[in-house]
Amino acid sequence: MRRSRSTLAAVLCVSFFVQSTGAADLAPVFARGMMLPPPGRMAPLPRPARPAERAVKPAREPWLVSAAVVARWVEERLTAALAAPAAVAEPVSPEALASFSAAASNEVAAVASLPNPEPPADRMLIAMEGRRVLASGLAAQLASIREFRADLKPLRPRFTGEWVGRGDVRARVDYLNPFGVTQGEAKGFRVRLSDGYERLLPSRKRIPESLMRELPLYFAGDTVDVEVRVRNDGAASLTDLTVASVQEAHTADGAPGAPVAKPVTKSVATLAPGETAVLRWRIKLSPGGLDAVNFEQTHLKVLGKDPSGGEKVLLDETQAGIVDPPGER
Repeated sequence: MRRSRSTLAAVLCVSFFVQSTGAADLAPVFARGMMLPPPGRMAPLPRPARPAERAVKPAREPWLVSAAVVARWVEERLTAALAAPAAVAEPVSPEALASFSAAASNEVAAVASLPNPEPPADRMLIAMEGRRVLASGLAAQLASIREFRADLKPLRPRFTGEWVGRGDVRARVDYLNPFGVTQGEAKGFRVRLSDGYERLLPSRKRIPESLMRELPLYFAGDTVDVEVRVRNDGAASLTDLTVASVQEAHTADGAPGAPVAKPVTKSVATLAPGETAVLRWRIKLSPGGLDAVNFEQTHLKVLGKDPSGGEKVLLDETQAGIVDPPGER
Protein backbone atom coordinates (compact mmCIF):
# COMPACT_ATOMS: atom_id res chain seq x y z
CA MET A 1 0.00 0.00 0.00
CA ARG A 2 2.80 2.36 0.82
CA ARG A 3 4.58 1.37 -2.33
CA SER A 4 1.53 2.13 -4.43
CA ARG A 5 1.22 5.52 -2.75
CA SER A 6 4.86 6.28 -3.44
CA THR A 7 4.41 5.30 -7.06
CA LEU A 8 1.30 7.48 -7.34
CA ALA A 9 3.16 10.38 -5.82
CA ALA A 10 6.03 9.92 -8.24
CA VAL A 11 3.64 9.81 -11.21
CA LEU A 12 1.89 12.99 -10.03
CA CYS A 13 5.21 14.78 -9.62
CA VAL A 14 6.31 13.74 -13.10
CA SER A 15 2.97 14.82 -14.55
CA PHE A 16 3.19 18.19 -12.81
CA PHE A 17 6.75 18.64 -14.03
CA VAL A 18 5.82 17.80 -17.65
CA GLN A 19 2.80 20.04 -17.54
CA SER A 20 4.71 22.97 -16.12
CA THR A 21 7.78 22.54 -18.36
CA GLY A 22 6.17 21.46 -21.61
CA ALA A 23 6.64 18.33 -23.60
CA ALA A 24 8.48 20.25 -26.31
CA ASP A 25 11.05 21.40 -23.78
CA LEU A 26 11.63 17.88 -22.49
CA ALA A 27 11.85 16.27 -25.93
CA PRO A 28 15.58 16.96 -26.40
CA VAL A 29 16.27 15.72 -22.91
CA PHE A 30 14.65 12.38 -23.48
CA ALA A 31 15.92 12.16 -27.07
CA ARG A 32 19.62 12.80 -26.38
CA GLY A 33 19.74 11.99 -22.71
CA MET A 34 21.38 15.36 -22.00
CA MET A 35 20.22 18.68 -20.71
CA LEU A 36 20.01 21.37 -23.48
CA PRO A 37 18.26 24.67 -23.41
CA PRO A 38 14.72 24.35 -24.66
CA PRO A 39 14.27 25.51 -28.30
CA GLY A 40 11.70 28.06 -27.35
CA ARG A 41 13.89 29.49 -24.66
CA MET A 42 17.23 29.80 -26.41
CA ALA A 43 19.12 32.76 -25.08
CA PRO A 44 20.00 35.35 -27.77
CA LEU A 45 23.57 35.61 -28.91
CA PRO A 46 25.39 38.23 -27.00
CA ARG A 47 25.82 41.51 -29.01
CA PRO A 48 29.19 43.19 -29.04
CA ALA A 49 29.24 46.20 -26.88
CA ARG A 50 28.82 49.45 -28.89
CA PRO A 51 31.16 52.31 -28.27
CA ALA A 52 29.64 55.07 -26.28
CA GLU A 53 27.89 57.53 -28.63
CA ARG A 54 28.90 61.12 -28.27
CA ALA A 55 26.13 63.63 -27.80
CA VAL A 56 25.75 65.74 -30.94
CA LYS A 57 25.16 69.39 -30.22
CA PRO A 58 22.34 70.72 -32.38
CA ALA A 59 23.54 73.20 -34.94
CA ARG A 60 22.28 76.78 -34.67
CA GLU A 61 20.06 78.39 -37.26
CA PRO A 62 22.02 79.86 -40.22
CA TRP A 63 20.43 83.26 -39.84
CA LEU A 64 21.50 83.36 -36.21
CA VAL A 65 25.07 82.73 -37.25
CA SER A 66 24.86 85.46 -39.90
CA ALA A 67 23.32 87.87 -37.42
CA ALA A 68 26.11 87.17 -34.97
CA VAL A 69 28.75 87.81 -37.64
CA VAL A 70 27.09 91.09 -38.69
CA ALA A 71 26.73 92.21 -35.08
CA ARG A 72 30.38 91.44 -34.41
CA TRP A 73 31.45 93.35 -37.55
CA VAL A 74 29.33 96.40 -36.61
CA GLU A 75 30.71 96.37 -33.07
CA GLU A 76 34.30 96.25 -34.37
CA ARG A 77 33.66 99.21 -36.68
CA LEU A 78 31.98 101.27 -33.99
CA THR A 79 34.58 100.62 -31.36
CA ALA A 80 37.62 100.88 -33.63
CA ALA A 81 39.58 104.10 -33.48
CA LEU A 82 39.21 106.42 -36.42
CA ALA A 83 42.10 106.09 -38.85
CA ALA A 84 44.11 109.22 -39.39
CA PRO A 85 43.80 110.71 -42.89
CA ALA A 86 46.65 110.01 -45.20
CA ALA A 87 49.10 112.84 -45.38
CA VAL A 88 49.66 114.56 -48.72
CA ALA A 89 53.04 113.63 -50.01
CA GLU A 90 53.64 117.04 -51.58
CA PRO A 91 51.49 120.15 -52.15
CA VAL A 92 49.84 120.64 -55.55
CA SER A 93 51.67 123.15 -57.71
CA PRO A 94 49.89 126.27 -59.00
CA GLU A 95 50.54 125.11 -62.59
CA ALA A 96 48.73 121.82 -61.95
CA LEU A 97 45.77 123.67 -60.40
CA ALA A 98 45.59 126.01 -63.38
CA SER A 99 45.72 123.10 -65.83
CA PHE A 100 42.98 121.25 -63.93
CA SER A 101 40.80 124.39 -63.84
CA ALA A 102 41.20 124.93 -67.58
CA ALA A 103 40.33 121.30 -68.34
CA ALA A 104 37.27 121.45 -66.06
CA SER A 105 36.09 124.68 -67.71
CA ASN A 106 36.46 123.16 -71.18
CA GLU A 107 34.51 120.07 -70.13
CA VAL A 108 31.70 122.13 -68.63
CA ALA A 109 31.54 124.26 -71.77
CA ALA A 110 31.44 121.18 -73.97
CA VAL A 111 28.61 119.63 -71.95
CA ALA A 112 26.69 122.91 -71.96
CA SER A 113 26.97 123.16 -75.75
CA LEU A 114 25.36 119.75 -76.27
CA PRO A 115 21.67 119.78 -77.26
CA ASN A 116 19.17 118.93 -74.59
CA PRO A 117 18.17 115.25 -74.60
CA GLU A 118 14.89 114.40 -76.19
CA PRO A 119 12.03 113.87 -73.75
CA PRO A 120 11.29 110.22 -72.94
CA ALA A 121 7.97 110.52 -74.73
CA ASP A 122 9.83 110.56 -78.07
CA ARG A 123 11.77 107.34 -77.57
CA MET A 124 9.21 104.78 -78.59
CA LEU A 125 10.94 103.28 -81.61
CA ILE A 126 14.24 103.44 -83.50
CA ALA A 127 14.46 102.46 -87.15
CA MET A 128 17.92 101.25 -88.15
CA GLU A 129 19.68 100.14 -91.31
CA GLY A 130 22.73 98.16 -90.28
CA ARG A 131 24.30 100.33 -87.61
CA ARG A 132 23.02 103.65 -88.96
CA VAL A 133 20.01 105.23 -87.25
CA LEU A 134 17.49 106.29 -89.86
CA ALA A 135 14.78 107.75 -87.69
CA SER A 136 13.66 107.85 -84.11
CA GLY A 137 10.59 108.79 -82.15
CA LEU A 138 7.46 109.73 -84.09
CA ALA A 139 9.24 109.70 -87.46
CA ALA A 140 10.20 106.05 -86.96
CA GLN A 141 6.68 105.22 -85.86
CA LEU A 142 5.27 106.79 -89.01
CA ALA A 143 7.97 105.17 -91.13
CA SER A 144 6.91 101.78 -89.81
CA ILE A 145 3.28 102.62 -90.50
CA ARG A 146 4.12 103.45 -94.13
CA GLU A 147 5.04 99.81 -94.62
CA PHE A 148 1.48 98.80 -93.77
CA ARG A 149 -0.39 101.49 -95.69
CA ALA A 150 -2.79 98.96 -97.20
CA ASP A 151 -4.10 98.07 -93.73
CA LEU A 152 -4.38 101.66 -92.47
CA LYS A 153 -7.91 102.96 -92.95
CA PRO A 154 -8.93 106.64 -93.17
CA LEU A 155 -9.75 108.21 -89.83
CA ARG A 156 -12.84 109.90 -91.27
CA PRO A 157 -14.25 110.45 -94.79
CA ARG A 158 -13.87 114.23 -94.66
CA PHE A 159 -11.84 116.76 -92.70
CA THR A 160 -14.01 119.88 -92.68
CA GLY A 161 -12.04 123.13 -92.80
CA GLU A 162 -12.93 126.61 -91.57
CA TRP A 163 -14.58 129.38 -93.57
CA VAL A 164 -12.08 132.04 -94.52
CA GLY A 165 -12.38 135.46 -96.19
CA ARG A 166 -13.43 138.91 -95.03
CA GLY A 167 -15.33 140.31 -98.01
CA ASP A 168 -18.31 139.25 -100.05
CA VAL A 169 -16.62 135.98 -101.02
CA ARG A 170 -15.99 133.27 -98.49
CA ALA A 171 -14.32 129.91 -99.01
CA ARG A 172 -13.75 126.63 -97.20
CA VAL A 173 -11.19 123.90 -97.94
CA ASP A 174 -12.06 120.27 -97.03
CA TYR A 175 -9.54 117.41 -97.22
CA LEU A 176 -10.98 113.94 -97.90
CA ASN A 177 -10.06 110.63 -96.24
CA PRO A 178 -7.26 111.70 -93.87
CA PHE A 179 -5.38 108.91 -92.08
CA GLY A 180 -5.28 110.87 -88.82
CA VAL A 181 -5.09 114.29 -87.25
CA THR A 182 -2.32 116.41 -85.78
CA GLN A 183 -2.99 119.12 -83.21
CA GLY A 184 -0.59 121.64 -81.74
CA GLU A 185 -0.45 122.03 -77.96
CA ALA A 186 1.66 124.02 -75.53
CA LYS A 187 4.28 121.26 -75.26
CA GLY A 188 4.24 119.89 -78.81
CA PHE A 189 2.02 118.10 -81.31
CA ARG A 190 -0.48 115.39 -80.52
CA VAL A 191 -0.84 112.84 -83.30
CA ARG A 192 -3.73 110.41 -83.60
CA LEU A 193 -4.06 107.81 -86.37
CA SER A 194 -7.00 105.72 -87.48
CA ASP A 195 -5.58 102.49 -85.97
CA GLY A 196 -5.75 103.92 -82.45
CA TYR A 197 -2.15 105.17 -82.28
CA GLU A 198 -1.96 108.41 -80.26
CA ARG A 199 1.16 110.19 -79.14
CA LEU A 200 2.43 113.59 -78.01
CA LEU A 201 5.55 114.64 -79.91
CA PRO A 202 7.36 117.20 -77.72
CA SER A 203 8.68 120.36 -79.38
CA ARG A 204 11.01 122.99 -77.95
CA LYS A 205 9.88 125.54 -80.53
CA ARG A 206 6.96 127.87 -80.05
CA ILE A 207 3.82 126.44 -81.63
CA PRO A 208 2.21 128.97 -84.04
CA GLU A 209 -1.40 129.89 -83.48
CA SER A 210 -2.32 128.51 -86.90
CA LEU A 211 -1.30 124.99 -85.76
CA MET A 212 -3.14 125.05 -82.41
CA ARG A 213 -6.04 123.08 -83.84
CA GLU A 214 -6.75 119.74 -85.46
CA LEU A 215 -5.19 119.36 -88.90
CA PRO A 216 -5.53 116.45 -91.37
CA LEU A 217 -2.62 114.01 -91.54
CA TYR A 218 -1.48 112.11 -94.62
CA PHE A 219 1.95 110.87 -95.71
CA ALA A 220 4.70 112.51 -97.71
CA GLY A 221 4.08 112.22 -101.44
CA ASP A 222 0.41 111.27 -101.04
CA THR A 223 -2.24 112.33 -103.53
CA VAL A 224 -5.10 113.96 -101.65
CA ASP A 225 -8.61 114.84 -102.83
CA VAL A 226 -9.49 118.43 -101.98
CA GLU A 227 -12.98 119.92 -102.04
CA VAL A 228 -13.35 123.71 -102.04
CA ARG A 229 -16.57 125.62 -101.42
CA VAL A 230 -16.84 129.21 -102.62
CA ARG A 231 -19.82 131.21 -101.28
CA ASN A 232 -21.18 134.60 -102.33
CA ASP A 233 -22.15 136.57 -99.23
CA GLY A 234 -22.67 139.81 -101.16
CA ALA A 235 -25.82 141.39 -102.56
CA ALA A 236 -24.79 141.19 -106.23
CA SER A 237 -24.09 138.25 -108.48
CA LEU A 238 -20.52 137.38 -109.36
CA THR A 239 -19.48 136.23 -112.81
CA ASP A 240 -16.38 134.83 -114.45
CA LEU A 241 -14.72 133.80 -111.22
CA THR A 242 -11.32 132.09 -111.17
CA VAL A 243 -10.32 129.95 -108.21
CA ALA A 244 -6.55 129.39 -107.98
CA SER A 245 -4.83 127.21 -105.41
CA VAL A 246 -1.19 126.27 -104.74
CA GLN A 247 0.43 124.15 -102.05
CA GLU A 248 3.12 126.00 -100.11
CA ALA A 249 5.46 125.28 -97.22
CA HIS A 250 3.85 126.41 -93.97
CA THR A 251 4.95 129.73 -92.51
CA ALA A 252 4.57 130.61 -88.85
CA ASP A 253 3.55 134.22 -89.55
CA GLY A 254 0.96 133.39 -92.21
CA ALA A 255 2.96 134.83 -95.11
CA PRO A 256 3.12 133.08 -98.51
CA GLY A 257 5.50 130.12 -98.45
CA ALA A 258 7.65 128.36 -101.00
CA PRO A 259 5.50 126.46 -103.53
CA VAL A 260 5.79 122.66 -103.24
CA ALA A 261 3.41 121.71 -106.10
CA LYS A 262 1.99 123.09 -109.30
CA PRO A 263 -0.94 125.55 -109.04
CA VAL A 264 -4.50 124.40 -109.73
CA THR A 265 -6.98 126.68 -111.48
CA LYS A 266 -10.77 126.31 -111.69
CA SER A 267 -13.50 128.55 -113.16
CA VAL A 268 -16.96 129.50 -111.91
CA ALA A 269 -19.21 131.12 -114.51
CA THR A 270 -21.63 132.81 -112.13
CA LEU A 271 -22.37 132.87 -108.45
CA ALA A 272 -25.62 134.40 -107.23
CA PRO A 273 -25.99 136.02 -103.76
CA GLY A 274 -26.07 133.29 -101.09
CA GLU A 275 -25.07 130.61 -103.60
CA THR A 276 -22.16 128.20 -103.02
CA ALA A 277 -20.07 126.57 -105.71
CA VAL A 278 -18.33 123.27 -104.96
CA LEU A 279 -15.07 122.47 -106.72
CA ARG A 280 -12.91 119.38 -106.41
CA TRP A 281 -9.36 118.53 -107.48
CA ARG A 282 -6.36 116.58 -106.35
CA ILE A 283 -3.08 117.78 -104.88
CA LYS A 284 0.20 115.94 -104.46
CA LEU A 285 1.93 116.54 -101.16
CA SER A 286 5.64 117.23 -100.89
CA PRO A 287 7.90 114.16 -101.03
CA GLY A 288 9.14 114.66 -97.46
CA GLY A 289 10.48 117.24 -95.07
CA LEU A 290 13.21 117.29 -92.47
CA ASP A 291 10.93 117.23 -89.43
CA ALA A 292 8.57 114.58 -88.10
CA VAL A 293 5.75 117.14 -88.40
CA ASN A 294 5.96 118.84 -91.79
CA PHE A 295 3.05 121.15 -92.52
CA GLU A 296 1.85 122.50 -95.86
CA GLN A 297 -0.59 125.33 -96.38
CA THR A 298 -3.15 125.65 -99.16
CA HIS A 299 -2.90 129.17 -100.58
CA LEU A 300 -6.30 129.97 -102.10
CA LYS A 301 -7.25 132.92 -104.31
CA VAL A 302 -10.60 133.89 -105.87
CA LEU A 303 -10.40 136.40 -108.73
CA GLY A 304 -13.32 138.22 -110.38
CA LYS A 305 -13.87 140.85 -113.06
CA ASP A 306 -14.08 144.51 -112.13
CA PRO A 307 -16.25 146.99 -114.14
CA SER A 308 -13.24 148.04 -116.24
CA GLY A 309 -12.68 144.44 -117.38
CA GLY A 310 -9.60 143.76 -115.28
CA GLU A 311 -9.14 141.11 -112.60
CA LYS A 312 -10.11 141.87 -109.05
CA VAL A 313 -8.90 139.87 -106.04
CA LEU A 314 -12.01 138.84 -104.12
CA LEU A 315 -10.26 136.49 -101.71
CA ASP A 316 -6.59 135.83 -100.90
CA GLU A 317 -5.93 133.44 -98.02
CA THR A 318 -2.44 131.98 -97.65
CA GLN A 319 -3.63 129.47 -95.07
CA ALA A 320 -7.10 128.61 -96.31
CA GLY A 321 -6.19 125.07 -95.29
CA ILE A 322 -3.25 123.34 -93.61
CA VAL A 323 -2.28 119.68 -93.91
CA ASP A 324 0.41 117.59 -92.20
CA PRO A 325 2.43 115.19 -94.35
CA PRO A 326 5.00 113.93 -91.78
CA GLY A 327 8.61 114.17 -92.88
CA GLU A 328 11.00 111.30 -93.44
CA ARG A 329 13.08 111.93 -90.30
